[in-house]
Amino acid sequence: MSDGRFEKLVEEHSRLVLNVALRVLGNAELAQDVHQEVFLAIWRRWGKFNGDTKWNAYLYRAAVRKSLELARREKRMPVREQQDRTDINQERPDGALRTAELQRRIQQCLVRLPRRQAEVFVLARLEGLPYPQIARLLDCCESTVKVHLHRAVKRLAGQLAEFLE
Repeated sequence: MSDGRFEKLVEEHSRLVLNVALRVLGNAELAQDVHQEVFLAIWRRWGKFNGDTKWNAYLYRAAVRKSLELARREKRMPVREQQDRTDINQERPDGALRTAELQRRIQQCLVRLPRRQAEVFVLARLEGLPYPQIARLLDCCESTVKVHLHRAVKRLAGQLAEFLE
């Protein structure tokens, strides 16, 4: 592997993996752990990849899956680290606390979703990717993406009903 291809891959795609992991986990230290796990897994299987590998698609899926796996292993999701969080409940004295609690509960519920629903939710709602791109990333049709997203949102809404009042 002395030809530098792996190093170039890491250099070109580190930001993508870190950003996805950070949005899922909300914690920079855990996002770094995911980054290392994703690229270590690639390093170990480097000889099995060919020149046709679509790295963006592969890395999106790998980052989402590793992030969700880490969150499940931890049995908790940390509260997101956001310096510039805008409080949607500023008129209420407990608005900031409710916002932080909602964010924590969403993250906890996300790790309990079935894997494909969680992946679609992360890619659609946290990453903001359009349905056709998600379908290509997950190698399924657009209607399947919509069904998984609908089911994920419905489950999350049921678990978060108290915050939606």
